[in-house]
Parts: sequence; C-alpha cells; structure tokens
Amino acid sequence: MIRSENTQKPALWTRNFVTVSAANFLLFFSFYQLLPILPLYIIEKFRTDNATAGIIISLYTIGALACRPFAGFLVDSLSRKPLYFWTFFGFTLCFLGYKTVGLLPILAVIRFAHGLFFGISSTASNTVAIDALPSSRRGEGIGYFGISVNLAFATGPMTGMFLYEAFGDSIVFATSIILCVIGLILVQTLKVPPKEKKPHAPLSLDRFFLTRAIPQFANFIFVGFAYGPVTNYIALYAKELGIEGSGWFYALIAAGLIMNRIMTGRLIDKGYLLHLVGSGMTLIIFAYTLLAFCHSPIAFFISAFLIGTSLGLIFPGYQTMCVNLARHDQRGTANSTYLSGWDIGIGSGIMIGGSMAEFFGMHRPVFFTCAVALLVADVLFFTWTSRHYQKNKLEG
Repeated sequence: MIRSENTQKPALWTRNFVTVSAANFLLFFSFYQLLPILPLYIIEKFRTDNATAGIIISLYTIGALACRPFAGFLVDSLSRKPLYFWTFFGFTLCFLGYKTVGLLPILAVIRFAHGLFFGISSTASNTVAIDALPSSRRGEGIGYFGISVNLAFATGPMTGMFLYEAFGDSIVFATSIILCVIGLILVQTLKVPPKEKKPHAPLSLDRFFLTRAIPQFANFIFVGFAYGPVTNYIALYAKELGIEGSGWFYALIAAGLIMNRIMTGRLIDKGYLLHLVGSGMTLIIFAYTLLAFCHSPIAFFISAFLIGTSLGLIFPGYQTMCVNLARHDQRGTANSTYLSGWDIGIGSGIMIGGSMAEFFGMHRPVFFTCAVALLVADVLFFTWTSRHYQKNKLEG
C-alpha cells in the first residue's frame, strides 16, 4: 500500500528542478564569495575610505530593490528562459567590470547594474523553479530550492576570504566568473516552454505588485528589517561582548535554515502552512530577545541557530503563501513581491540599525528593537495575514 502511494506521488526532482537549483546556487555563491573581500578591494584599489566603500557596496541592494516590481512584470510577460539567461549573463559581466574599471564613479554604476541583473535573474530563477514543481509538492520543493541559497550563504563568504588571503583578489573574481559561466550553461539546458503570444492586457498595479499579497509583503518587511543588522553588525556586536569566532554565527544560522527547510516543505504540503509560519514568527522573537540580552558565547551562538531555525519555517512559508495567492500568470509578480519585502526590510534594518548603534554607542539596543519589530509582525500575522490568506488563496 505504501509503495503504491509513493509511485503515485508526482515527481519533485525533475531534470529542470535540479538544473535550476544548481544554477541558482552558482548565482548566489559567486555573489556571496565576493561579499567579504569587496570592501577591502575597493579601499585598496581606489584609495578611498570605509564610508565611500559602504555607499558603493549598498548600490547593489538599491539596484536589486529598484527592479523587483519590473522583474515580476518581465518574468510574467516575456519568455522566461531567454530573460533568465541574458540577465544571468549581464550579472556575470559585472564581475569582469569590477576588476577592469579604473574610476570609482564607473564602479558605482557597475555595482548598481549588478543589483539590477541580480534582481531580475533571481526572480526568474525562483519562478522557473516553481513552474517545475507539482502543485501538491510546492511547499516541499520551495524548501529544497531555498537550500541552494543557504548553502551559498554558508560556504561562499568563507571560500572568498580564503582565496583572497591565499592568492589575492584576482582569483576571487576569476572563480566567480567561471562559476557563473557554468551556471549559464546549465540555464541553456533548461527545457522551458516559450511564452504563448496573447493579446496585451492593460497595465495595472497587479502586474508589477501582487496586491493580494500585501499582508505577506508587510509582514516580510519586518522579518527583513530584523535580519538586516545581523548581516552587517554581528561582528561588531560580538566584539562589544568580547566573543570570538563570530563567523560561526552565520554558519549556525545556515545550519538551522537548512535543517528546517528540509523538514518544513513536506509539512506545508500536508496543510500545516500557517501553523509552521506562526511557530517561526513566535520563535524568532525569542531568538532575537536572547541575542539582545546575551552575555555569554553560549547564548550568542544558540540565538544564531534559533534565528536560522525560525527563518527555515518563515522563508518557504511566506513564498508559498504569495505563490498560492497568485494566478498562474502572476508567479513572477508573486516572487518579486515576496523578494521586494525582504529587500526593503534588509535595507531599512541596516540603515536604522547603523544610526541607532551610532546614537547609543552600542549594538544591544539595535537587536532589542529587532525583537520588538518581530513582536509587531507576530501580532500582524495572527490577526491579519493568516486570515487574509485563508480567505483569498487561489491554490493550496
């Protein structure tokens, strides 16, 4: 009986899904391995200060955010494979640009363009992956697909720093280009049907932003806001606390994320979507409260694992909600809406967190504020977001 049920289960690990997951890993890995060495490279090559380097680096996020609504529109309007390939190609060329330009303003333009190409190609990648998934196993598939990003996050920065310290910056840029070329080859092998020619529908807000997912979008801004300071200020916070080995903080986040993503997807497909997201939203408040008031390395690193565990429930849950609220021809818009909330949250969290740390002279209040923001998000989820989803979902 059990064997019979398994044989009837629609396939998840299809050739297309495996290929797009591998290409997505290479896209993110090539970016993440550059992340820790880029400030050093800019300061050394252009003889500039930390503040200027920080502005140049932030243009990537601004570029990605600026194109998100249009990315969803393009993915839903154009043939996905050519769009994915050519934006991935533009993303690849930017690595060459970093190494060859000699003027800081031109580098700023390349950094902004890198964010634009990333915003569109990552939206296309997510959408192609979801297209390859059977609807009955969508939550499970989204969870597995997200692991490609988590693995890149866990291994990319470490690899980039090792290569930089051992061989210099040129090998880091060369490695990123080579990996992206492999990714482009994988994209070319994808079997994606061409876009059917249909009469152009009148332009409306829903073609750029999934209005049915406004509660999910708003909630995800709060989650991103809390994670922004983690990306930039954990090393400084660890120094304030006298804790060494802050790099392990990110490794533990990745471990928690990967562990929960593996288990979460199947439970989402069994109907536990809102329960899992609600549990993650509540657990993450505790994780950030522990981080804000920790005084020992044990509490510091436990909070990292709990943050990762919580996000492992939240990430696939919110993405599944957005996709299930969208029509089939709005999947690109659904993914860009989901990712836009994250981008806005991350950016605002970094900016406000930096200003708060400057004002208070320490980072503890920053992470306490994150915990408060997540408490607000938790209340919003149970009183608004989950109810809205139950009433308006088209699938799931």
